[in-house]
Amino acid sequence: MKNPILVLLFLAFGIPRVTAQNTLRPNMYYQNMHYYNAAAGIEDTSSRMSFSAYAKYKYVPANYDEYEDDDIWIKPVNLYFNHIYNINNKNSVNMSYIYDGYSFYNRNIIYLGYSRTFRWKKSNRLSLGGRAVVNFNSIDWERLGQITSPPSSGFRVNADLDAGIQYQYRGWTVGASVKNLFASSVKVNGQDLIKDQREIYGNFSYNFRMFKEKVELAPFLLFYSERNFNLDAGLNLGLYQKVNVSYAIRVFELRNIFTIRGNFLKRFQVGASFDYSIIYSDYNMDLLLAYRF
Repeated sequence: MKNPILVLLFLAFGIPRVTAQNTLRPNMYYQNMHYYNAAAGIEDTSSRMSFSAYAKYKYVPANYDEYEDDDIWIKPVNLYFNHIYNINNKNSVNMSYIYDGYSFYNRNIIYLGYSRTFRWKKSNRLSLGGRAVVNFNSIDWERLGQITSPPSSGFRVNADLDAGIQYQYRGWTVGASVKNLFASSVKVNGQDLIKDQREIYGNFSYNFRMFKEKVELAPFLLFYSERNFNLDAGLNLGLYQKVNVSYAIRVFELRNIFTIRGNFLKRFQVGASFDYSIIYSDYNMDLLLAYRF
């Protein structure tokens, strides 16, 4: 680095903007909590394997002013691929890939994880899970700006760990988890250029099964703490184990989230979600395609 003083000055004053960019936050998570909780497995206990593909598109109006609304970021489409394999009724392994883009860098993320389930009596299940996270970051020094003589390579790697616990009893599900446990970072000249925030989650739901399980009604909550606190409060309606529709509000963003998922041929699942906020200018479209057997 030819001008380390310039880099240090930029990092010192630029970090608040760098760390504020939002991570992937899937909206279709009820009965599919694995992204948020490493202990959560396949919701259908009769399935041995699960493959899923997830895409999230953020739309920001052309008249958006980033200096007036710094909680909103323009992002390319996020892609999330996940595979869970139940070795037996106690042990499970999983692998995931995420493509995540930001204003001046892109990252490819690999997850490798394991979970163990303890069962007792007829309906009690306690799952513990952890996974290693490796972030492959590609920094665009030109888009970053303010560095006259950037390093020759923008490729950087950092790693972290996710962990979770989930308890299920009949219709109850309660879980707690942490993502980016060590809050790792990408450093340049000893200063944090990219800082991954530690994320803490708590999930709760109860599934009321009615009319010989032809109808299911489930209130659910998802609490999270990243740069700030937020809470999703929602209600899911399931019909004939074929179709699920849900509504949730992300309370402190006043964001309305609508979701529909359909199960076909007992193995395929297709879903879509749309959200908008009363106080923020962006809105998001999520798409899900899954296969389990």
